[in-house]
Amino acid sequence: MTGPIKLYLSDFYIRRLSVSALALNVILFLFLLIFIRQSNVPIVLHYNVDWGVDYLSEVKSVFILPLVGLFILLFNNLLAIRLWSRSAILSYFLASTALVCQIFLALAGIALYIINS
Repeated sequence: MTGPIKLYLSDFYIRRLSVSALALNVILFLFLLIFIRQSNVPIVLHYNVDWGVDYLSEVKSVFILPLVGLFILLFNNLLAIRLWSRSAILSYFLASTALVCQIFLALAGIALYIINS
């Protein structure tokens, strides 16, 4: 399986998209680890403009964001590797979609930080 992976990662744009998405995921994890206070007090995980706070939970629940992002990144890249030999355009689409998902998850993490400050 190293042949298709090497071929997939030899492309400059794919490598750049994948590394950027992984870096955003790691930055999100570290951001949440450093800036969200670790305590026994529940934190706000969802805020609705109409009704206010909808969902409170433990602090460790906030790490679901980077976990979901990592799952999306791995799934999209594995699927893109399988499709690389047949259609490079679909692989570019999957890799860029993983990056866009990481950007939105990072924005959600920043919003959680602002709400809980």
